Amino acid sequence: MKLFIKILLLTIIDFIVIWFWVKENDPNPSISIAIIIVVPVVIIINLAIALVLYFIKRKYSKIFVINSLISAIIMYFLFLNGIDRHQYLRYESWRFNIKDTVFEITHFKLENTFSISESTNPGSSTSFLDGKFSRKDVEIYLTTDTTKYKMKNNYLYGFRNSKDSIKLTKIER
Repeated sequence: MKLFIKILLLTIIDFIVIWFWVKENDPNPSISIAIIIVVPVVIIINLAIALVLYFIKRKYSKIFVINSLISAIIMYFLFLNGIDRHQYLRYESWRFNIKDTVFEITHFKLENTFSISESTNPGSSTSFLDGKFSRKDVEIYLTTDTTKYKMKNNYLYGFRNSKDSIKLTKIER
């Protein structure tokens, strides 16, 4: 087999193994620093295999040296993709502005709840409203003990008064 075909097959195997590992571990943003550990570990594993193969089947050791870089790149991107997947499965958010205040509505998918926060300074925000999140067809209802807001077609209705319609911007994670 040619070198390119061997590297391609090993890359496919790496992709599958790393993808399953990331999916199983479901990394969240709080452990994103782990990327500085998992990427070098992948390199070290491949170089260790290359070293062992150097003494057993020398012609395969070169493939694992090359693969150490390829698998590190795969690990880096799949790990970051795993963090994005974790966030996507748990949260969705919308943002809107009123004067100098930025409001953010966050839907916690697993609990079917929401939170609305406000921010007047970049980097800091205050949550001021929490409640139940429910969907009915294309409409979304945000309800608390005393309030009920409706979201439809990227508009929020009834936020400050019953006739309000505020344009929402979906936040893509």
